[in-house]
Parts: sequence; structure tokens; C-alpha cells
Amino acid sequence: MANVFLQMCDSMYQIPTRILCLFLVILQGVILDIYLVKHKNIYWSSWIVADIAVILVFVMAFIISYKHLIVAKEAVIKNTQVQTGSLPLGYFAWFVYSGFLAARVAIIFKDFASDLTEEEFFGRNTLKITISLAAFVFMLLLMCHHNADQETDRHSYINELTGTVVFDVLDSVDVLDIMFEQEAIDDFPVHFETGIIVIACVNLILPTLPLMTLSKTHYGNKRAPKEVVMLHKMLLVFLVNLPLLIIRLLLWNFLSEEISIFPVKNLVVIFIVFHDLYEKRRSELNIEESLELEGTSTEMRELQGAGSDPACCLD
Repeated sequence: MANVFLQMCDSMYQIPTRILCLFLVILQGVILDIYLVKHKNIYWSSWIVADIAVILVFVMAFIISYKHLIVAKEAVIKNTQVQTGSLPLGYFAWFVYSGFLAARVAIIFKDFASDLTEEEFFGRNTLKITISLAAFVFMLLLMCHHNADQETDRHSYINELTGTVVFDVLDSVDVLDIMFEQEAIDDFPVHFETGIIVIACVNLILPTLPLMTLSKTHYGNKRAPKEVVMLHKMLLVFLVNLPLLIIRLLLWNFLSEEISIFPVKNLVVIFIVFHDLYEKRRSELNIEESLELEGTSTEMRELQGAGSDPACCLD
């Protein structure tokens, strides 16, 4: 029975995943539009146009990725080289989606988030859950663009570039929680409120970069230059985790506000990034030293061979 179920899933080839992703995008867009219409005016329902544009882009991205993966699967079966290109609509779809999402998040938290209560259905909790769906959307979008098997180099490479994105999105939503408290906002330093919103919104858009890198490398079939991977890791530290860590430390120590456990996540990610860079650099140095020793040994053997050559002595 389990084998039959697996065969059915393989025959549909991630179609249910694509349908679920589209459903979440539509659900998230509709709920955010309800917030805007309810707390501003009916004219904000025009955001439906943006939702339709996002859905169309996702549909096109899914169609292209579906054809791409079918060709790749047939090439693996025939044991031939995969003749497919990159998937640019994958990262373009996220860029469009996250851009419209970030814009609505900024408007909501700048204008009326502090007026929301926990008692009403379309209140604080529903808003946080709705925005957090972006993490699920990213995971589904990524799954629909590659067929890397578990425990392979391709899968490890994909995880290396995108492994923290889901937690980074949730981290960004969590830091916005303080924006529900008007009393806390009144105690903020100048532009501190704007800074929190900007950092959270930038972090929603930032996953475009690892998706772009994966697209250019055919989702692990090739490897990105070390400089690109280094840039991604530095952005992960200096645009995501370090700013969020600083914000929470300021809220805790200077404004005496309650914070979540996410600062520990920020510290862990920062440590992992720099430890990974250290380990890779140490490996490179060990390889360089081994090559130098090997080259020195070769030169010494050549000199010894030349010294034992009678013709050398006659010269």
C-alpha cells in the first residue's frame, strides 16, 4: 500500500506541493487585504491586483520548473547529460511575492498594528500566523524547483544556502511583535520603530539571493564561486542575525521589554557561519601546505637524481 502511494506521488511529480503553495499564497494575500480594507478603506482592496500578479508569476514558475524536472528525470533514467537551463522564474517569483508582502507588512505595522487586539479573529495572532506563512511558501517553492535526493552533495549544497531561511523569516515576524504595543513604541528612540520594520521587511526579501544562486548553479548541479557563497554568509550575519540580535538586546537592556528566545538562534547562526568559514580556510591551508611539501619533496628527489648522474659529475 505504501509503495502504491509513493508511485502515485511520483506520477503527479510535486503537483500537490505546487497546489498547496498556491493555496497558501492566495490565503495569505486575501487575509492581508482584509486587514487593509478593515482598518483603512475599501480602496485598499485594489491589492487584489498584486495578488493576481503574484499568482500568475508562481503558476508560470511552476510550469517551467515542472517541465525542467521532467527533462532532468528522463536524462537520469537514460544516463545522459541533463540538457536544461536555469530556472530564473523561481527567484523572480519570490522577489515579486516577498516585495508585495513586505510592502503590506510595512503599512500594517506602521499604521494600525498597535490597534489590534488578541480577542478579535482578525487581530494580532491571525496577523502573525498569516505573515509567518511566508516561511512555508518558501519551503514549498524551493521543493518545486529541484529533485535532489536526500544525503547527496546536491541536497547538502541546497541546504547550505537555504537551511536558515525558514527560521530567518519566523525570526523577522517575531521581532515585529513589539510593534503591537503602543506604550513600547512611545518609548522608542527616534526612528527605532522604522528601523525594526525595515530590517524585518528586508529579511523577507533577502531569500531571493540564495534562490538566484541556486538557479544559476542549476540547483546544485554546478557550484557557485566561493566569493558568492562568502557573500551569502556575510549577508546572513550582517543583514539578518546581527541586526535582529542588536534590536532585541536594546529592547531588553535599555527599554526593559520582554523578548523571545530568538537571540539564542541569532548567536548560534553567527557562530556557525564564522566557524564554517574558519574550518574551510583551515582545510585550504592544509591542502596548500601538503602541496608545498609534495613539491619540495619532488624537487629534492630531482636534485638527488641529478647528483648521482655521472654526466653531471663530468660537467
